[in-house]
Amino acid sequence: MSNVLDGSLYKKQDKQFEKINDLSKHFAGVYCGTTILRSSIFEIVSNYARKNEVELEILRYPFMDEELWAFTFVKKGRLFVCVNSQLILCKQIFAVAHELYHIYCYVEDINQSTITGGSLLNSQIGDEAAVTQEDLEANAFAGLLLMTDKEMREQTDIFGIAGNDITVDNILTLMDLFALPYKATVLRLFEGRIISESTAKELLANSVEYVSERIAVTGKARQWQVDSSDQVYWGSLYDNLEFNSENELLTDSREAADKEYLKEIEKGFREER
Repeated sequence: MSNVLDGSLYKKQDKQFEKINDLSKHFAGVYCGTTILRSSIFEIVSNYARKNEVELEILRYPFMDEELWAFTFVKKGRLFVCVNSQLILCKQIFAVAHELYHIYCYVEDINQSTITGGSLLNSQIGDEAAVTQEDLEANAFAGLLLMTDKEMREQTDIFGIAGNDITVDNILTLMDLFALPYKATVLRLFEGRIISESTAKELLANSVEYVSERIAVTGKARQWQVDSSDQVYWGSLYDNLEFNSENELLTDSREAADKEYLKEIEKGFREER
């Protein structure tokens, strides 16, 4: 787990980390407000696109591949964000926040090549260490947006979480509050200078099995450890079809053809599973 520290933007490029921190604060002020985001990050992404007059669809589907977290691509000027609903919710949330940074770079014309070529977030990038500079920045941006410095200090003060005697259960409390994965939570405490590097490494040395055991025993953060594999959402595709049908905007043959097309898409995804 120590790769999370050594592979972070904070450790590798401290000045660039501060720039991303400033960006996340500005972004939060314009698009998020002052509340802890958690699952509302899905709406934040949609709202950002709407305010910038960009067509965007967020699709959620269980790809039955825990290595695949999310991917984003542009097709005929429309952005598509595809999220693996098989993942536990906290990872889905982090994945969407990560992809939001790529979308931001595309919309603000900072770097359009990542999205144009297709952005792919897998477990190595999201859970261990990024390879590209933009993925490195996207990981930092996601953590900073989902657990801001201000909110982190407020909640650690309220719950008395500080110093080098911090426990795994303390981390679970923060995971419950912010809906972040374990590693990302520890990293944010290190970035915020709440804990030392040695304490962060000790916390990261705990096995996944032990952390899962503590979640089961305490019940903390359990709500974010479940997947949503039963959730399949095709963005506005079905919504548009239903609207067109209800308002009789389609001929019978076109409506039947559109329904058949959507069934073929679903069938294709099922075969991939």
